[in-house]
Amino acid sequence: MQLYDKKEISRDFMLEGENGCLMPAMRVFTESIKFLRTHLEEHIRSKTDGIKPQEIDWVLTVPAIWSDPAKQFMREAANNGGIPNSRLILALEPEAASIYCKNLPVDRTISSGGRSTLDAFAAGTKYLILDAGGGTIDITVQEIKPDGNIKQIYMANGGDWGGVKVDQAFDEFMLDIVGMETMDKFRNEDKAEYLSLCREFEVKKRGIRPDSTAKITLRIPLILSEKFQEVKGVSLKDSFKSNKSMSWVGDKLRVDPDTAKDFYSETCRQITHHLNGIFQEPAVVDTEIILMVGGFSESQMLQEAIKSAYQNKTVIIPEEAGLAVLKGAVQFGFNPKVINPRISRFTYGISTNKRFRPHTDPEDKKQIVNDIMYCRDRFGKHVERGQPIEVGEVTDQRTYNPLKGDQRRIRLPIYASLAVDPEYVDETECSYLGDLEVDVSDIRGGCEREVVVGMRFGGTDIAVEAVVKSTGEKQGAWPRHRNESSRKKINYCGVSKYSTEVIFAPDGMWRDYYRAVTGRSD
Repeated sequence: MQLYDKKEISRDFMLEGENGCLMPAMRVFTESIKFLRTHLEEHIRSKTDGIKPQEIDWVLTVPAIWSDPAKQFMREAANNGGIPNSRLILALEPEAASIYCKNLPVDRTISSGGRSTLDAFAAGTKYLILDAGGGTIDITVQEIKPDGNIKQIYMANGGDWGGVKVDQAFDEFMLDIVGMETMDKFRNEDKAEYLSLCREFEVKKRGIRPDSTAKITLRIPLILSEKFQEVKGVSLKDSFKSNKSMSWVGDKLRVDPDTAKDFYSETCRQITHHLNGIFQEPAVVDTEIILMVGGFSESQMLQEAIKSAYQNKTVIIPEEAGLAVLKGAVQFGFNPKVINPRISRFTYGISTNKRFRPHTDPEDKKQIVNDIMYCRDRFGKHVERGQPIEVGEVTDQRTYNPLKGDQRRIRLPIYASLAVDPEYVDETECSYLGDLEVDVSDIRGGCEREVVVGMRFGGTDIAVEAVVKSTGEKQGAWPRHRNESSRKKINYCGVSKYSTEVIFAPDGMWRDYYRAVTGRSD
């Protein structure tokens, strides 16, 4: 969730554990991935010597609504954990789940509206995927192509309305009972008992159903009762004898079924409210199928909320919905181009220096280089939000020049924006993705040297590529993130008056990945 919440992600940001200890997030993810990798390799070695580690392709799933910096962070963590880019593919979780469901037999799904998966995944059918996990809700809309492959028709979207919101509602319920001071002392001083209470609710909440009439029973740790009496000066039981929504039996708290159902109310409301907006979009308005996947989709409370809100639509829930992403990711690994094209969630571009426009550009962005007035921080657009992108497609190339004749390196700061046509990279809706440094150490040609830059989408993330025209040298990689302070001390690039069209091949790392994703070598 912390990767989802962060607009910009530095490589040294810290995670705080339940015990209050801090550790670099990169190390946490790196070590987790490394453990999984070594565990699998050791298991394979114990069974056979016919499979080498370098022959294994890895599919790493990420939420579709994660930002590009978050995806790049996970890619780097996987690299650090021993998985090279040439063997790594990122898969968006709702897309992986849809691939799994598309290949399911009819008897492995639960469907409302009398529609089977045979009809649901016929050519020309549109369907909305609701991937409800513990942290986030991922939504995307797809259509089955005549060849049986899948195309995305609406950009990935969603929010932080996953199953953890139910846990938060329970936390608020407990706060109402014992108060903030008691709860803080309980969390901070008795973490083991606090986690025990959380785990017990995690089990009990799965039994909450729309037709539930029985109370749910939770064991309240003795230490919590002691903390309450210490703070309030009265016993916990005595303070709530007259409360009709709950009762006490020994050390057990019994919660009225309607109160328990209310734990789901807010997250279900947020999900259906968001879906209402999606179904009003022109590309989605005629979509009649909702495919529910993810662990939270196994909740009958969420299932009923979706079915009740969309009674005129078919809701399909696969068996073991919580495993749909995992199993679909394996299938995606064998055919990464099964989903093509995708819809770009952002406008992508590069921070450039363009000729200053009097009365249009802000004065504080004016800079003079070689007696020419430039405007810094202009957004040089390469890809537009909402644009369909074919896997492996080279986007609009632009030509850039060094600002200074003796400049030996050009740094290309790469940005994404929620706006369709941003003017400047420091606008509110813009976020920094990283840099691509281009070596232009041959200074012959001075400011007339040209670097042609384009972006290629390899499925779920992007690579930025540059070609130095004078030498034909190709340079590129996934954007590398730098600290804000380092970005302000460099010479950026200017936009050339020339336009050049070029199809470039990536460096070795990108070529391997591109070949794995597309099956092509062009």
